[in-house]
Amino acid sequence: MAKHELPKITADQRSQLGSRYTSRLRNTGRIPAVIYGHKQEPVHISMDSRQVNDLLHRNTHVLEVTYDSKSESCLIKSVQWNHLGTQVMHLDLTRIDLTERVTTSVELRFIGEPTALKEEGAIMTRPYNSIEVECQAINIPNSITANVAELEIGKPLTIRDLEMPEDVTYTLEPETVIASITIMAEEEEEEPVAEEAEGEPEVITAKKEEDGPEVQSDEAPKQE
Repeated sequence: MAKHELPKITADQRSQLGSRYTSRLRNTGRIPAVIYGHKQEPVHISMDSRQVNDLLHRNTHVLEVTYDSKSESCLIKSVQWNHLGTQVMHLDLTRIDLTERVTTSVELRFIGEPTALKEEGAIMTRPYNSIEVECQAINIPNSITANVAELEIGKPLTIRDLEMPEDVTYTLEPETVIASITIMAEEEEEEPVAEEAEGEPEVITAKKEEDGPEVQSDEAPKQE
């Protein structure tokens, strides 16, 4: 990819720094950023927020920044978002030579529908949304495809299984799991346990007669 094919963005150099001025910039639809690296002085700039969001949406990593009659190839080193993760607050850009090797994070794009997911209780876990890679700046891919169509229970997809673009290598261990399917164990319902009485149960019986039945005498009453 030649330099003129890089995505381009025009920036304004800014001299006023601090939270008050950056807040004003954002209110006008611009995003503060800084360019540093290659043993040169940092340059503070601002860029149009719509252009920045469009570049990030397209997973852009390297771009050509024009400001004050200068043009520099820059790598998007880090993006600062607001607490909701919906608005870009600040960008860190680093100067690069397009032929130098750099390390950066690239999005994982999962494709395919595993047949194993149709089994009862099956769930798929994907611990990573992106992975760190190393390659020439000019060869950074927009994303890396992870095909999970053949994923089976107990046979996870690892970094080693990914088809990496030419000249692009991963930095994680080859055995790192990026997708797996497991079966959720059903929780057995516990039978309710009857509460034990604190003492022996009281047995209720018929009341015994304290006196025996009345006995009638055969002897006639004596007459006076």
